[in-house]
Amino acid sequence: MRKLSFLALIATLIIGCSKDDDGDFIAPVTHEIHVAYDENYENENAAGAVISLENIEDGRSYEATTNAEGRAVVEVVPGSYQINISKTMTAEEYFDFSGQEVETEVSFNGSAENISISENGSSTSLEIVTGTIGNLLIKQIYYNGSDVRLGAVFRDQFVEIHNNSNEIQYLDGLYLAQVYGNGSTPSTNESYHQASGQYDWSQSLGQDKENPNSDYIYADEVLKVPGSGEEYPLAPGESAIIAATAINHKQPLVIEDEDGETQTYEVAEPERTVDLSQVRFEAYFRPYMESTGGNFLDYDIDNPNVTNVEVIFKSSGGRDFILDTHGREALAIFYSDDENISSWGEYPAPDQNEIDEETSLYLQIPNEVILDGVELQYNNPAKQKPKRLTSQIDAGETTTPNGAFSSQSVIRKVAGEIDGRIYYQDTNNSSNDFEFLDRPQVKTN
Repeated sequence: MRKLSFLALIATLIIGCSKDDDGDFIAPVTHEIHVAYDENYENENAAGAVISLENIEDGRSYEATTNAEGRAVVEVVPGSYQINISKTMTAEEYFDFSGQEVETEVSFNGSAENISISENGSSTSLEIVTGTIGNLLIKQIYYNGSDVRLGAVFRDQFVEIHNNSNEIQYLDGLYLAQVYGNGSTPSTNESYHQASGQYDWSQSLGQDKENPNSDYIYADEVLKVPGSGEEYPLAPGESAIIAATAINHKQPLVIEDEDGETQTYEVAEPERTVDLSQVRFEAYFRPYMESTGGNFLDYDIDNPNVTNVEVIFKSSGGRDFILDTHGREALAIFYSDDENISSWGEYPAPDQNEIDEETSLYLQIPNEVILDGVELQYNNPAKQKPKRLTSQIDAGETTTPNGAFSSQSVIRKVAGEIDGRIYYQDTNNSSNDFEFLDRPQVKTN
């Protein structure tokens, strides 16, 4: 009997441990996480918050829910973790909690990156915040592009904007920003890094704003929908695509090169790409490149039947609207005006020690104007970047399983339908709100 008990104990120990790359067993450790609401809610303990942990090295995931004191204890394999926290309240629950009346659910989110968990009894404290809920959403992002030999490479990329409200929204003056940041997680942080590995913008030369990391994002490119105010209406439940190039990418690409010669590029497998010839907007960069003395790309073709967005800001490099095909990217939409934007600061990356005519500067955009933002991510856990958006804008991130040139896109999950109008999920946490498509959806106007 004692022998059987001893064998059972050994089996339990083995099951409770994991092997490392050398085949050695690693014992799990316990870690306590305390979750509280932010100062707007007097830092009250957050009961019933769902905590998700993902091991950055091996991809293992764990989940726990906080108790009445806002605490949860998890047992995990030692390592570095991405932690995401979410809690959703019904309108009634939120009124009881805050005394404020709302019409829809309210979501709280929080996150932390590169949290090292290595010993028993360690702890982490995090806040959760409510994000901005806008009428306009980034519904779909097709950033992977299609096969480099059989498709259209990255020429067929696009971003889709959706009216998630029950009223007409006007796209005139809507801005789309590509958010800049460190493109990989450093093995060792430098003085110009935050704990997450993202740039510490307080270290930028000339930085003069309070809370430059938490209250702002930094853009290397900003596009704008033209119009005087009511030229580009978007009906409730409808979407509009901003294409890199608004042509039918399923057909052969015919261009005139810099020598005036006609070049034709066949698309061997048209089913890998999309027809963007009838979308609402496109990013045609040739006029901008010519106005700044730069060279334009031969394949950046203007579709006269599609409205061109304006290039409002560009740091340097790149001659077209090109998204990172691996997902080392973040996007945001906002309303403002050119005069206001011209007053915003422009700063170099924090790793720059001097500013000269070759130094790239990035536009500082206040979080308070952001309508929606989406954090994309590399599909390879070993090559992921630190987050560029704060939890107030996007507490999570989204990616596609097959990655670059796979023809996959990310798209919001359907939340429901009202009187035949589909509306999409928006909890300000892309880890929860998005899923992927093997082929992007393109709805023409």
